[in-house]
Amino acid sequence: MLSILFEDDEILVVDKPAGLPAQPGEGVKDDVVGVVERQLGYKPFPVHRLDRDTAGCMMLAKTKAAAAQWSQLIASRDIIKRYYAWAAGEPQKKNGVIDVALDGRKGAQEARTLWSLKEAWRLPDAQAVSLLELELKTGRMHQIRRHLAAIGLPILGDDRHGDFALNKALRRFGIRRLMLWAYMLMLPGGTIVRASLPPHFAAFKEMLARSGAIQQ
Repeated sequence: MLSILFEDDEILVVDKPAGLPAQPGEGVKDDVVGVVERQLGYKPFPVHRLDRDTAGCMMLAKTKAAAAQWSQLIASRDIIKRYYAWAAGEPQKKNGVIDVALDGRKGAQEARTLWSLKEAWRLPDAQAVSLLELELKTGRMHQIRRHLAAIGLPILGDDRHGDFALNKALRRFGIRRLMLWAYMLMLPGGTIVRASLPPHFAAFKEMLARSGAIQQ
């Protein structure tokens, strides 16, 4: 059972847990589409996708036509998508814009991510970690993960674009999942949909409160 965060006549937004793929694929035993189909009795159409290991707001449509319409709203940035990520390191300023072109199937594509620093901590081993809020202005594959890695602030637990040696070392602090959370969608008209705090985010923050040192 997935928590339904928002529903109307055309779409629904579910709270996707980390580790559950967004849709069927080779080697996939279960996925959001299949879970929702069993739960609600009809097969939904993904409007956008989240990586398997990203938790949070995922939008699905009730019809193919609605999926096309809402996909266009996302592509035109009429829907705002915001994320939180725990990253290795600490930025030198409080906010910024990442404009780094990303390679895709069509070659290099423009990509833009806005970020702001929310918290900075030191782990018991003195490793600096930062909680960043991010907003996508384009929708490239693994955009946030690739952009943060490009500016030297890789997401904790990212074994594809991040710092592999650091990820291995941080497992002793309980970091075993990608620390990226699609926490909010703002729909046309201003409706805000928020996801619940993922268990691995909650556990990490509890560890920091017990053992870490917050930066001033």
